[in-house]
Amino acid sequence: MTWADLRAAVSAISQTGLLGSRPAQALAQLGTALAQHGSSLYTLAVWAARRQPGAVALVDDDGPTTYRELVARADAIATHLPTPSRRVGLLCRNHLTFVATLLACGRLGVDAVLLNTTFSPKEVAAVCASQRLSLLVCDDAFAEGLSLEGVMLLPVSSLATLETRISPRRRGSIKPSGGSITILTSGSTGTPKAVQRGAGGLALWPTMTALLQQLPLRAGAPTLLTLPLFHGHGLATLCVSLLLGAPLYVFSRSRPEDHWRCLAEENIEVLVLVPTILHRLLNRPEPFNLPALRGIICGSAPLPGALAERTQRALGPVLYNLYGSSEAGLISLATPLHLLAAPGTVGRVLPGAAVQIEAGEVWVRSGLTPAQDWLGTGDLGSLGASGLLFLAGRTDDLLICGGENVSPEQIEARIAQLPEVLECAVVGVPDAEYGQCLHAFIVLKPEAVYPTDLERDLARLLPRTLRPRQITLLAALPRNAVGKLMRGRLPVQMTGSG
Repeated sequence: MTWADLRAAVSAISQTGLLGSRPAQALAQLGTALAQHGSSLYTLAVWAARRQPGAVALVDDDGPTTYRELVARADAIATHLPTPSRRVGLLCRNHLTFVATLLACGRLGVDAVLLNTTFSPKEVAAVCASQRLSLLVCDDAFAEGLSLEGVMLLPVSSLATLETRISPRRRGSIKPSGGSITILTSGSTGTPKAVQRGAGGLALWPTMTALLQQLPLRAGAPTLLTLPLFHGHGLATLCVSLLLGAPLYVFSRSRPEDHWRCLAEENIEVLVLVPTILHRLLNRPEPFNLPALRGIICGSAPLPGALAERTQRALGPVLYNLYGSSEAGLISLATPLHLLAAPGTVGRVLPGAAVQIEAGEVWVRSGLTPAQDWLGTGDLGSLGASGLLFLAGRTDDLLICGGENVSPEQIEARIAQLPEVLECAVVGVPDAEYGQCLHAFIVLKPEAVYPTDLERDLARLLPRTLRPRQITLLAALPRNAVGKLMRGRLPVQMTGSG
């Protein structure tokens, strides 16, 4: 990190209002917190608690928690966790105890592994074994049916009511060491892969500086997170909220009606979501009157251009589209101006990242890629003349129909233009004539009945080689916890046609 990078970072942070009227004092407090506790999420919470102890840090289903209370809760959990616990798993929905336990791991300098709440007991056991966990902190509802060998199970209920007074001796016995946080990739196309994040990250400062400059983030801005905290997108939102001293609103279960109520009643300024949640919100009957909303930060899955256009029409120029990967971190950002000019873009490559296109695939290099080598993302894409990056599906989803490369996402976007179609998914099935033909799974809008002229509409919309040979109507598409389509779970009948 150069002095120029440091100056730019301080300037970007100052623009958010985070440093207040006494920036030197605020930075000195941060330095003290770092010296005492090391580099971790816990340190960010301590810094916020010293600057604004009575400010709201988190609002979950049980109500608000201040920064003072959050740090006290994390300290209490740190004293309660069995020792030695070097690698701790967290299997929890979004709530205070999840956040406080994660901070406690940072306080103790132990490694935290975030497990997906949709995992089966067998998958949980496999992750515990592969990640060599000694302790699993788990929501009580998920503890049923778990059989873990050599792993202590600690239910959340045993941590939720701990006494928060900590003895000075116990505080001093903990050495400052940030530990690490391991997230698991979505596993939408296979076995989830572990991605470990260290407590440092100076190489990421150019990227973080650019985000602070371009995103509508300010100190204390109420933020609604609709994603699970165990996901990289949710974890990043928690990190930014702690950094900016902003109240973070979370729900244990993601329901559009709860999100709309929160947006309207709590004057939410920043909404963080995935395209699936955005789609569901726009399909609700609530009026689109949200004067406090300054930014919708979308990511983690492809944002259809039609959905971007619809959002801008309904809510104004507030939509931002982030593109990244668990392994490489954030890669590009599309601002509202980018999306108005090119609704299907993922924006311009962020500082600290570099992109090149090889054989149609997006390759990236960043401060998170091993030895800063080029990493294949598995995404198909192109760079436009204006420097905007566009995605065109996944290499592992690419189909070959009659010798022509076909991206399922592009076909899905065209089918979704039909007025009666809510959403759709397309997969390839064996075909004697074309090698592969298309099987379309379609979800109709609630008010729609089966359209007898659907095949005719598709004939007008698509050339013969790209026209689905099979159409199946579903009540909903199979998706994972963050809304990504699980193509492998579609009820495909792999029978060829002649």
